[in-house]
Parts: sequence; C-alpha cells; structure tokens
Amino acid sequence: MDEINLLASSLPDARPPSDEVVERARARLSTAMDRPVRRRARPRMRPWGWTLGAAAATIAIVTAVITLVSNLAPAPPTVLTPPPVTGKDALLRLADDVARLPDETGAYWRRPLLNTYLLRVRAGDETFNVLSVKRVDLWEPSDPRDPVQVRSRMEYVRPATPADERAWRAAGSPPVVQRVCTPGTAAKDCSKERLRTEPSQCVYTRAVNPGGVFSDLRLGALTLADLAALPADPAKLREWLRTRWKAEGKRETFEEFLPVSYALLHMPVRPAVRAAVLRLLADLPTTKVGGSITDPLGRPGLAVAFVKSEGFTTVFGSDDEVAERYTTILDPRTGAVLTADAAIAAESAEGLAKGTFMHYTAWAPEAGWTDDRPSRPRDCRLSERPIP
Repeated sequence: MDEINLLASSLPDARPPSDEVVERARARLSTAMDRPVRRRARPRMRPWGWTLGAAAATIAIVTAVITLVSNLAPAPPTVLTPPPVTGKDALLRLADDVARLPDETGAYWRRPLLNTYLLRVRAGDETFNVLSVKRVDLWEPSDPRDPVQVRSRMEYVRPATPADERAWRAAGSPPVVQRVCTPGTAAKDCSKERLRTEPSQCVYTRAVNPGGVFSDLRLGALTLADLAALPADPAKLREWLRTRWKAEGKRETFEEFLPVSYALLHMPVRPAVRAAVLRLLADLPTTKVGGSITDPLGRPGLAVAFVKSEGFTTVFGSDDEVAERYTTILDPRTGAVLTADAAIAAESAEGLAKGTFMHYTAWAPEAGWTDDRPSRPRDCRLSERPIP
C-alpha cells in the first residue's frame, strides 16, 4: 500500500504537499512501523481478526499523517473586503455606471409625480395626522406634432397610519378636519381639509405645442431636440450652462446658478449626459451626499442635497417650528430621480417621529420613455388653464 497515495485520496481538495513535507512524513511513518513492540502472548488469532487489527493500525497511522500534513499546510490567504464607497465618491461611482447605460427613446416621455404632504389635524378632542396625495401625469411627445397631455387629480386625503385612523374614528369619522399649525401661521396655510378615499378633482389639458418647448423651464425654454444635443463632457456641459445663465440674465453669480443644473436629472437626457451632470454636481461645494436611503415608496436610493439641505417648517406642530432636512433621492442604477424635494423631520415633535417624510414629490414607477400614447382621461374635466 502507498500510504501517501492513500493520504492524497483522503484529502481530495487539499493542496499537494511539497517534496520536503512528503519525505518527512515517510520518515516518521517508517520509524513508527519499524519500532519493536513488546506484547504479552495471546491466544492464536483467526485470520480475519488479524486483518481487522492491521486495518485499524493502518487507519490510525494514516490519521496521524493527515494531522501532520494538515498542520504543515499553509493557512488560506485572508480575503480583504474593500470599504463601502461613500460621500461624493458614491456620486462619481454612480456616474461611471450610468455612463455605460444604453440610450432610450420612445413616442412619449412620461412624468407621473405624486405630491405628498403629511398634515397635523384636529377633530373634536382628537389630534392626528393625515396624508394628502395629489398626482400629476405629464405626457411629452418626441414628435412636436403630437399633443402634450397633462392630468391632475387628488388621489386621497386619509389618516396616515392605523393609529391615526383609530383617532379619527374615535372623533366620529368626520369628513372634514381642521389643520393644526404653528401659532402665527397665515389662515390660508392652515385651512380645513376634506378627507377622501377615492380619486377626485380630476382635470386635464391636451393640446399640440407648436414650439415643442419642454415643460420644465428651470433652465429656460428647451426642446427635446435641445436636450438630445447636450454634451456628455462635464467641461463642455459647464460651458453650455454658462451660456444659459447669460441668456436668462440671472441675478445670481454663475457659481450660485450652477447647482440648478440638477434640474437636468428631471429631464429626458441621454445616460451619458446624466453622468456628466452627476460629475459636475459632485465637484460643487454645495453638493452633499447622504448615502443609501429608502424612498417613501420603498425603493432603495442614494440621498443627495444639491442646493439647500436644512430648514424649518411652520405648517406642522402646535407650538413651535419643526426642523427638517431636504434631500433628493436618486435611482442607484440609472441616476434618475426617484424622489425630489423631500423634507424629512430632523427632530421629533408632537405626533411626529424624527426621520419621517413630511412632504415630497415622488416619481411613480412607470416614469420614463414609452411607446404608449395617452388616452383621454375618463370622468375628468378638460381645462383651458395650464396645469402646473
């Protein structure tokens, strides 16, 4: 029997020992087998008993050699886990990923927004919170000969949590509740609210826009063709923004104007351009990256503040202003906006836990390019006035 071969078959996944290790193991095994053993006379054993005894001895020796070789074998190398990417490096890493995405297009650019507010209200002797959600759907055509359609409707106004619903029912389930605001708040900002569980107040506009100007005017009048021609190089994009700044005659300095370029993340630009915007913003001192976050709709994202990052609200709380922090939440895969203008409670107050989303604008999951075309909304009033 070749003990070393037996050893190898016993350790199929082990690294082969070196020649030096093999020779040392053979020497110890040979010494162990040649050493005389003094034993008392025993009755004559039957052949099968001797066979079992020899096998047991061989197994013991092989086990000893396995232990020896295992102790001599080098330890596996330590695997080092790289630290997580944080801060502005996370924004630059996202830009690198976005730049590799393919271009997309379609018959329409669809922008469905959920404008959501958490309100403190009173009914009878009960005080609780309600959630007010208004939805605005914009259909922007790639062909300016097609109609632009905008629909707005109130989705619901209802108790925010099961505990708030119990308080509302304890008050008699009134259909109208009174806002609770900080003393000194203007009456128009602290009006009564009618609770609604079903969509209501639906209005829409539908018309061809001869100029083909995109609806978002924060960077001036731009068409989809203008957006398609934007440079994907951060330096060239910066110069394009300088041209827009001069053309708009802004009062602020160019450095003060630059953070507004985050508006391009709300528009249908190519992934390469979106990556250039992210790189440009990462280089600005006003940009603050908060790290990973879950948005109000439960989606993972990257929290970033581009302009103002903190402040106070006077429309929540019964005796004082409530501190809040502001953030924009980006899709960690595409760099597109998931939630904009999110205000998060920076402190606890009556009926409000720190970290609660107080108001925000969330893009619904169906946002983006589509070949679908908007149908005329049913049970919805056609309006002659523009819808924001």
